[in-house]
Amino acid sequence: MSVYTSLSQSDTEAFLARFELGTLVSYKGITAGIENTNYFVTCQQQGRQSEYVLTLFEHHNSSEVREFVRLAHHLGQQGLQVPAPLAARDGEWLHSLKDKPAIICPRLPGEHIHDPQPQHCEAIGRALAELHLAALPLHNRRSDSRGFDWWLAISPELSSDLTREEQRLLEDELRFQTQQRSQWLSLPQGWIHGDLFHDNALFTADGQVGAILDLYNACDGALLYDLAIIANDWCCDINGDWKAGCTEALLNGYESVRPLNDAEKNNWNLVLRGAALRFWLSRLLTRRIQQQQAGEMALQKDPAEFRNKLLRRHC
Repeated sequence: MSVYTSLSQSDTEAFLARFELGTLVSYKGITAGIENTNYFVTCQQQGRQSEYVLTLFEHHNSSEVREFVRLAHHLGQQGLQVPAPLAARDGEWLHSLKDKPAIICPRLPGEHIHDPQPQHCEAIGRALAELHLAALPLHNRRSDSRGFDWWLAISPELSSDLTREEQRLLEDELRFQTQQRSQWLSLPQGWIHGDLFHDNALFTADGQVGAILDLYNACDGALLYDLAIIANDWCCDINGDWKAGCTEALLNGYESVRPLNDAEKNNWNLVLRGAALRFWLSRLLTRRIQQQQAGEMALQKDPAEFRNKLLRRHC
């Protein structure tokens, strides 16, 4: 959620004119995150102010946006707190702004947390399991554009950015993951969020999950993989060392809604390693792109964090 595309007041007002949201009071770029341009927008209608999030998609075309926001719509109908786009006067929810796909959603309740504790991990575990179960009836799942095949394809390109020691780590991990491919395929599959870092969730004052954000990486995958992505971010420090009680709380929360089967329990470390590998590669690619074309207020995240986490998962 960085700001790569700048909007003027007139740009924002012209966009809002398509909706029945009232007049613009204020708008402000959101600096957290790295993929899309987001603004908080406040409107006033009949003396009442309401808050929204305006998103411009920097890396997806309109057909892709329609595909993955379909999941947000479905989950919203199931009562889950996720960002679902609002329709304009003409009934259309997907628009073009600055030649990029754009949507506007209500701003959901809660605040970001900066240092997740066991109670947060347990709550997000429950919420993730509820999301997995609610999404099961939705067919035609998107393929994972950054899954196993992408790991193999992108690694030779990114290897030149690594030290020799890092290159050996990458080669060894790819070899290991290839050898364990059948284990991945044996795990229960479904819709996964694919990017549920702690800055993609909001918590209310009573410690409950207020919202799960940024479903733009949602795709078909191993359900356990989604849990491992959370564990590698919420449950450890930047060096990959586990925080006391967090992993146990995450798993307990998840299993209170959807118990893990034996294959999932036996392959937990395998999937933790895969999740660390995926985000190491993603951050390496993002760093290369941002070095070539920096975005206004863009936030760059350190690839070394997930290199270190991958090393820890080898222990």
